[in-house]
Amino acid sequence: MNIRNFNIRFQHCDIKVKLPKGYFKRKAGPYPLVIVQDGDDLFKDIEREVIFVGLMQNDNDKIYAAWQDKVEDEAFYSAVDDYLLWISDQLLPYLKKCFNVSEQRLDISIAGASLGGLVALYALFKKPDTFGTYILISPSIWYPGFLTFMKQQPIIKEEEHVYWYIGTLEDEQHPEINTNILAQTEQGVDILNELLISEQITFHFKKFEIIACKF
Repeated sequence: MNIRNFNIRFQHCDIKVKLPKGYFKRKAGPYPLVIVQDGDDLFKDIEREVIFVGLMQNDNDKIYAAWQDKVEDEAFYSAVDDYLLWISDQLLPYLKKCFNVSEQRLDISIAGASLGGLVALYALFKKPDTFGTYILISPSIWYPGFLTFMKQQPIIKEEEHVYWYIGTLEDEQHPEINTNILAQTEQGVDILNELLISEQITFHFKKFEIIACKF
């Protein structure tokens, strides 16, 4: 049995936990925490000196929508504000109670791919007091109205660290969305660049020639 990788259940959510190699050594930690949407797909093969926590939504990623809408006859409903509030007010205190998690905001990350990545980007605007690092992997920037939402956000003056990655095959992999994902991503990056004005802010954007993540 690998005691560094295990599953727990908190309230309604199944959670996959991965602890760093040195976690059980004396005087180790506290450790940064990375909260990831959609389980452990993004970190199960990664070894870092951080605590990974993957949240399982049982294939119900439609709750990640910032507002209710329909895309290609597929309905999305708005639950992301409640979801992020649950993370900040209930899940995060529980994880800090169970594990040796850093108390520093900049050590608390939220990450995700596709719609999960959109949640992480949305959290940058809605939960800046909870998270300090945001890892966006091909976020679903195509979601109706999201670019307009970004343009309406205030300037971000606090120290934040944002890492945004996009696969160059996004448009080929998702022809059913019927939109230019790469072009919309570049628009989103430009908007975010205008909002992040602090010299302490880290904003890293990179394209990869990889197969796109599912959305």
